[in-house]
Amino acid sequence: MNKLVWVFLPLLAAALLAGALALRGRLPTRARLNAISSLLLLVYLLATAGLGIFWVANQHLPVFDWHYLFGYATVLLVVLHLAFNLRALLAALRPRRQAASAPAAAAPRRRRLSGALALGGLAASTGGAYWLGLRHGRTELHIGGDPAGLGDANQAASALAVVEAFHAHSAHSRAGVLRRAASADWGGAPPPFKTHAQAPAQPLPAPWRTAPADPPGLNAQALATLLWAAAGITAERGGLRLRAAPSSGALFATELYLAVRQLPGVPSGLWHVDVPGRGLRRLAEALPPALAATLPPGVPVALLATAVFRRSGHKYGERTYRYLLGDLGHALENVRVAGQALHVGVHFARAFDESVWADALQLDEREEGVLAQLWLTDAAATPRPVAPPADWAIPLRQGSAPLGMTDAVHRATSLRAAASGAGSVRASPTDRPPPAGADWPPPAAGSPAMGRAAAVALPAASGPVPALADPLPLIAARRSVRRYRPQALPLPVLGQLLRAMTTPAPQWSAAVRASVVAHAVDGLPAGAWAWVPVADALHARPAAGAPGRRRSRAAGLDQDAIGDAAAVVVLTLDRGAFAADPAGAARGWRHAFLESGLWGERLYLAGQALGVGVCAVGAFYDDAAAALIGADPAREWVVQFAALGWPA
Repeated sequence: MNKLVWVFLPLLAAALLAGALALRGRLPTRARLNAISSLLLLVYLLATAGLGIFWVANQHLPVFDWHYLFGYATVLLVVLHLAFNLRALLAALRPRRQAASAPAAAAPRRRRLSGALALGGLAASTGGAYWLGLRHGRTELHIGGDPAGLGDANQAASALAVVEAFHAHSAHSRAGVLRRAASADWGGAPPPFKTHAQAPAQPLPAPWRTAPADPPGLNAQALATLLWAAAGITAERGGLRLRAAPSSGALFATELYLAVRQLPGVPSGLWHVDVPGRGLRRLAEALPPALAATLPPGVPVALLATAVFRRSGHKYGERTYRYLLGDLGHALENVRVAGQALHVGVHFARAFDESVWADALQLDEREEGVLAQLWLTDAAATPRPVAPPADWAIPLRQGSAPLGMTDAVHRATSLRAAASGAGSVRASPTDRPPPAGADWPPPAAGSPAMGRAAAVALPAASGPVPALADPLPLIAARRSVRRYRPQALPLPVLGQLLRAMTTPAPQWSAAVRASVVAHAVDGLPAGAWAWVPVADALHARPAAGAPGRRRSRAAGLDQDAIGDAAAVVVLTLDRGAFAADPAGAARGWRHAFLESGLWGERLYLAGQALGVGVCAVGAFYDDAAAALIGADPAREWVVQFAALGWPA
């Protein structure tokens, strides 16, 4: 049943009862109506207070709009209550000409009992909600593995087990929020930007907002443009500094650093990107030898991306690491497409030792984790990675983790250079993602029981989206669109979006898959469809029942953007494909999540170019999302929604 019906059901029942009595000529007296409205007001007040305190104690807001709706109903009841008692209220406020008579010696017992019950109900509601929010205290996690991160022959299996535990622990479900405790105390929100006020500043040229006709390749202005595309401030609204790339809750946990070997206009050294200052802050004048040894010869600049965990975690709790990776994928896709327009080579490093960078940058890896590394070169250069060690070690930690599952999954997906023969995770010397699997769509797709065509070929391609040739204006203008017109989306437009989303070849991982839940697409029956790029077609997925707008909205935590969209792209990770990553299954999961962020940002930019509104959503009920497209959680995990439609 729709949540609006549930919330306003007591009011509707009371109104229907009053109407029925009025038709029978037995309309309740004013005093009786006053008493009933007071009882209803008490119920809604307890519900509103209880829900609000529950979510505060829970430190998580997957369905935060419930207590807002109860609050609106409470306001209506307060207005009604005041209407019934306005005369008495005005009389009480009016100055009296003579002293009031002495109060009775004692209030009636019934009145005292009513007051005690009301106070007791309020205490029970708020106290019970807080107790449920804490859910018997916080979960203390104990992660197995070698505390030194070396010598464990089962490291890869242990790391994958941590990833699977994290995925289950961070999954949303309607009942799970009452059953599962948080594994960390996230505290308050940290500052939105890191500052190195005492470090020497290096200004950068103003970034290009449109690509020059004859791009010069990698220089200081091109570097400034790439950094702006990743993390630049493009607007300020309501106290928020909105960025070039989308971020969950506009929190943008990413921090960027540079290792500069040689670049005209930027001295060599180690730098922090000062986003609000639109420049750099120098952390070291020379690259530490251990760090320089990990960079391929001929790479003039390396870009490193980290995440300040608490910046997102104070709001999103256990689901934080998912959002960090998806958000970072969005930002780094902007770097890639901007580099393409500026004739700068952008190369995604896959297997590298995070601890070398963390040590050089003096990071506390329990609070700020290294997530990705990019090499920036001239467009024609193809850097060959430094030969990785024969084995990698996974830095698992024994005992309780400071940030619970976030700390655990970050360590499980990190790598450390180990002595030969010490570890168990083999790294690919080519540093390229494995080839895409051929078992897509799932074998059951196209079931005759669906009552529609097993496959729908997309209209002939009309070439790439023209505006994508210069993505800089699109990056500057991009915003998430949450309100849509009811008009259907033409199938050729959907085809352009899907083709743009899956071009070029995988950068990090070949494990990402895409499905489409069609609500209103001309030429495509409503339902769940698997996008198969090699066939340029959509294959019917065996979803249990018609998805429909109501089911889509419910799976997307009742967010209207999902239910009102003409179509919803659902990104999933093929578990077998990311488990086959040469850098290990756990690291493959991180690569796949980053890759899904690249896909999501391509949708944003293509939608901006075509006038189609896009809204990426990482908050959903995992079980309902899988059922929406008929996904088998043993084969694939849902990681992101993206609503598509004409902006309202």
